[in-house]
Amino acid sequence: MDTLLHSPSSMAKRPCPSQNPRIQNPNNPFDMDHLLETLLAESSSSFSVDLAFERLLDSRPSDSDQTRLIDRALDLGALLLEAGKRSARKRASKHNSLAWALPPDLTIKVFSMLDTQSLCHAAATCSMFNKCAMDPSCYANLDLTANAAKVNNAVVSTMIHRAGKSLQSLKLGVVQGPNILAGSCQPLVYTIRNSVEVSNFSWNDKRSRQGKESSILTRSCLSPLVGGSGAPGTLLRNLHLYNIERMDNTSLCGALSACPSLLDLEIVGLHVELRQTLMSVSANCHLIERLFFESSKTGRDDSLKSPTCDAFVNNCPNLTALALRGFKLHDCKVRTLVKFTENFV
Repeated sequence: MDTLLHSPSSMAKRPCPSQNPRIQNPNNPFDMDHLLETLLAESSSSFSVDLAFERLLDSRPSDSDQTRLIDRALDLGALLLEAGKRSARKRASKHNSLAWALPPDLTIKVFSMLDTQSLCHAAATCSMFNKCAMDPSCYANLDLTANAAKVNNAVVSTMIHRAGKSLQSLKLGVVQGPNILAGSCQPLVYTIRNSVEVSNFSWNDKRSRQGKESSILTRSCLSPLVGGSGAPGTLLRNLHLYNIERMDNTSLCGALSACPSLLDLEIVGLHVELRQTLMSVSANCHLIERLFFESSKTGRDDSLKSPTCDAFVNNCPNLTALALRGFKLHDCKVRTLVKFTENFV
């Protein structure tokens, strides 16, 4: 009996192939490499793969086991597909880095000369271009008026934060028709459009202009410019806003308060008061050189007072171009705006 109890283990059963630890541990990298190499080395047709999978499926005793097998096959296929795509992208990126003649610094310089839409297209081309296109200098001059119907607050925020303190120019909204406004001011352009006075004129009337495309931007679209000394608006020089119907006095003035370096301000079709705008520019934008303001509606603006005009011209000594369109102002206010601005020609 003692002999039997202490007999050598040679009498034990040999493990069946399915109990092989190398096969039972799919997380072992060597096992996984061998398995993938075996699968990928096969040149089997789709039909033979289907038959093999059907046989494997039939070997499962229950419906739940078959369902789990199908799910695992789908998951494995998805993983292989993603791994293949990822490797293809890496190879393409490596190829592009070798084939692209320009070093990263010159590539960034080229990208900084592109318009915003072309820059986004370039960034989506490959990971190498995407990395170069993320440099803040590429977003120094943002023009989001092209395809404006798809530009929302989130897009504006993303672009402004990519630029950071490198932001120098920002154009937002919907430009109606040919853009003859931007850059069209001569050294002196002070214009008052001859128009019929609107009896029930209201600056807060925000009805949509019929037959014209509207911007989906809201009053908070300029909020990314604000945020202390390191805010993106700190070094902003040019701000052009077109037909953003939801913009109001508070939002615009809040943005202008964060733009002390502003040189060029263009406002077209916004529901904001001339008085509030001039007061905000006078208080915050002392370096302003050009102001173009076209009202969203025509009519007499009785809210503008002479002290506001005086403060504006006194606090903005560098002003050389002023255009006010769609406003009917009293002659005394016009004389104030022009008389004290010696740089006008």
